[in-house]
Amino acid sequence: MPTTARRYLLRKALSVVLTIFLIVSLNFILFHVLPGDPTRVLLPKGGGSTNVTGGQQLREALLSEWGLDRPIHEQFVIYLQHMFQGDLGTSITYRIGQPVTSIIAPRLLNTIVLVGIATILSIVIGTKLGQIAGWRRGQPSDLAITMVSLVAYSIPTFWLGLILMFVFSLALSIFPSGQLDLSADPITIAQQLALPVTTFVVESFALYTMIMRNSLTDVLTEDYMVTARAKGLSTKRQLRDHAYPNARLPMITVIAFNIGWILSGAIAVEVIFRIQGLGLLTYDAVRARDFPLLSAAFLVATIGVVVANAIADVLYVYLDPRVTEA
Repeated sequence: MPTTARRYLLRKALSVVLTIFLIVSLNFILFHVLPGDPTRVLLPKGGGSTNVTGGQQLREALLSEWGLDRPIHEQFVIYLQHMFQGDLGTSITYRIGQPVTSIIAPRLLNTIVLVGIATILSIVIGTKLGQIAGWRRGQPSDLAITMVSLVAYSIPTFWLGLILMFVFSLALSIFPSGQLDLSADPITIAQQLALPVTTFVVESFALYTMIMRNSLTDVLTEDYMVTARAKGLSTKRQLRDHAYPNARLPMITVIAFNIGWILSGAIAVEVIFRIQGLGLLTYDAVRARDFPLLSAAFLVATIGVVVANAIADVLYVYLDPRVTEA
């Protein structure tokens, strides 16, 4: 590997580490600037007996474990120590007394399967439609694809999900809703994923379509494309060898950013279809005012975005060597 590329990768690795540290710090600050003691939700308003069995004992244990009765700088050091040990905290309202990691872990696979499949389909469909629209810009196919993409992009996710559920689940009873059992057979899993994946894809593919179309439209006006046509290259070779390799570069950043958000789940989709993923878990944590659980969900989502974008930057080194020369 050239020295320039090694230096670039080293700088990128240091940047990722620094960014994750800043995210962890921000995560700590966001949930400590709130007024009052977050463990007070374990106790009823006005004092008296606890609203949960052992609530007072759990509160005292959390105060001691996380140093919530100490100065803020000592709390931050304790928080970092727990992070390095993989301890993201203890649930205080959603599932009282359980480690946050044991709550998040089972939900993670459901989210990766649901949002991962939907994201891949969105990328494939959107990229292909964008290529067709960009190559045939101004023609009826371009106008049709652009119109369909804009309409799909403007449809509210919750509205589309409810309509699909009402028609195909309640009225026609074709697909089930409100469940995802990954231990079932593949056909059952596909049926369970059909409606939420369709909702996600309709919401997401338009972004990739428009970006690819606009990027390809810009590329087709470049001098090297004029030269390729003058040399008599076939349309397939013009697209494969010259247009697509250059048009895909802006797509990488968008794809990496959206792939990074896979770990956060699709909150609207998961809430509507009651898919037990991280999106629904985040929603439930907000409603339950479970600060440790909400903090962990935020941390997982943001770190996923950082790592995905770092991978995209590394890919740029191989797809466009000029990046290391900047």
